[in-house]
Order: sequence, then C-alpha cells, then structure tokens
Amino acid sequence: MCKKIIALLLSLLLLCLTAAAFASEAVLTLRDVTPEDNYKIKLTRKIMLAPPNELATRNYHVQQGATTDGEFAYMIMENQVDHLCSIWKVNMQDWTVADTVYGLDLSHGNCMGYNPARKQLVVVHNKPRYNTLSFVDTDTLQIAETVQLNQDMYAIGYCESRDQYVVGISGTFNFMILDGQLNKVAYYYGKDTGLVKQGVDCDDKYIYFPQNNKDCTVNQIVIYDWDGNYINTVRVGSFQEIEDVFHVGDDLYIAFNASGSYVYQGRLEEIKQ
Repeated sequence: MCKKIIALLLSLLLLCLTAAAFASEAVLTLRDVTPEDNYKIKLTRKIMLAPPNELATRNYHVQQGATTDGEFAYMIMENQVDHLCSIWKVNMQDWTVADTVYGLDLSHGNCMGYNPARKQLVVVHNKPRYNTLSFVDTDTLQIAETVQLNQDMYAIGYCESRDQYVVGISGTFNFMILDGQLNKVAYYYGKDTGLVKQGVDCDDKYIYFPQNNKDCTVNQIVIYDWDGNYINTVRVGSFQEIEDVFHVGDDLYIAFNASGSYVYQGRLEEIKQ
C-alpha cells in the first residue's frame, strides 16, 4: 500500500512540475508588454507577394499599408512609377491570394486599418495628399469614399471596442485619437526616436508604431497606451523594411518591404537579464 501511495505522490509531483513548465512557457503577446522588461520579436514567414512580370502590373512591388478583417489579410503594394496602388487580399487560413486589384488612386497608400462596422478598409494616402483618407470595400477592393481631414497623417488604425481611430501625425512622432466619425478626441506627443515612421496598429490596451532606420538594420515597434503614455520599445528581428503591423486575436503579423511584400508572424519573447 505504501508503495502505491508513494507512486501516486510522485505522479502528482510530476504533473505539477509539468504544469509549471508549461505555465513558464506561456505565449507572450504585445498586450503583455510592460515598461520594466525587455523584449524581442522573432519572425516566421507566412507569404511573399510579388506582382506578375507584365507591363501593366510589374511596377506594383513596394509594400506599404497592411491590415486584416480577421479572415483575410490586405496588403497595399504601391506603383511608384505611376503613383497608384494595388491591394492584395490573402486568405489567412492557407495564405493563398484571393483577389488583387490594381490602379487604385491611394497616393502612397502608407498605412491601412479595418473598420468592421463599415466592413471597409481605411487607407491613409500620405504623400502627396497627406490629409486624405479613403475607405475601400473589402468585397470589391474598390474605393467607396474619400475624405479630407484638417490634419496631415501618415498612419491609421481602428479599435472596434473603443470605436476610435489612432492616426500618426505627419512630420512628427505625435499621434491623435479620433472618434468613429473622425472627430478629434485627444492629441499626444510621442517619443522622438529619430527613425523612419511607418504604420500603426492598435487594440483596446495599446497602440503600436513600427519604425526602422535607413538601412533597416534596426526595426522596432514603439508602444503607447491610449492616454498617450510611452510603454516600451520592442526590437524586431529582420533586415527588411518594416512597414505595417496587424493582429488577429493574440497573433501578431508584420509586413515588410523588399521589392515585394513579405508577411511574417511575430512571436514576442522576453529578454532575460
């Protein structure tokens, strides 16, 4: 009987140790980032997109904005010869291209978010129409509406639970919060990193700005809360040009430019001191 009890106790101890090991390896997300700790993001490539080598499409190869509706990922690739954009719709279950539309008048197409209430993508034009946003239908990938704000912008993201947009302010590291009707709610001063500003993503806890240096040896995501407080900066492991970030639940995705669109899934890791 004693041997059976000892064996049972050993089994219970093994189960407890195994559970503790799994708990210690819990998956971190960007929502888990704290001001005190150091982090990095490791990447796993999901897809590489390149336009066909045809006269009408071959110049659409510069990745810009990217977002998701939870089922499909949407990537903008700019034609810097004709100053037009294409949008690529990709099924995130198997990473196959579902649709592509060329010749969209979205200027630089620098950043893109998704508003599920409208079932539309929202695109910041940036250069040369810095104050312009366009809403794009997710079924047709055609522009449904274009609006001008009293503000120059380089990036936009939308949080459904808050019914608010965040926009990056052109020429600065500052950002502004807008309500669902694009009215100003708040203006915040961001941290001047001296890097190239790219897109933005957000959830109901944090706001995420991807940035890089000129030769792409530094890629990072700068994190704020919705009250404008700087939280932390997370390094991203790539030598391509980071362009935009987006997420589905706790899964992080990052789009890079390198003569085409490279989309990776990101895994956050804490750097132990």
